[in-house]
Amino acid sequence: MHDVFFAILLTLVAIIGTTIFHLEALGIINRFSRQTGHRHVLVPAVLTLVITAHLLEIAAYTIIYWIAGVPLNIGYFSGEQPNMFDLFYFAAGTYSSLGLDDIMPHGALRLIVAIGSINGILLLAWSGAFLFAFADRMRWERRG
Repeated sequence: MHDVFFAILLTLVAIIGTTIFHLEALGIINRFSRQTGHRHVLVPAVLTLVITAHLLEIAAYTIIYWIAGVPLNIGYFSGEQPNMFDLFYFAAGTYSSLGLDDIMPHGALRLIVAIGSINGILLLAWSGAFLFAFADRMRWERRG
């Protein structure tokens, strides 16, 4: 039963942490995006910054999965014992809901992975809305 408690706790830490981080990152990127500059430089820079924010959130999930699996031992991955790169790849696949991998979570770790996938897709959708608004603003500024 304590495994589920730790899984819920880690899941809440991951959701709250990545959401606050994402909010702050998009705020910084939004301020950056309002700078004057050529749109062929500004648009790729904004997109790169958004992707970087997601990569950092995936890294946070990588650490959470490692904490759950190694120090807390509330679950494990089947297959070969994954190294940090494998966990990062797995975290990216679950964060994006792609889900392709050769390792599978077991035990209470499954809860963290499942909720992490929901969180990831929502954060990606949030970024999509942000980029759509940014592109729309760029279109109107170009006309005006």
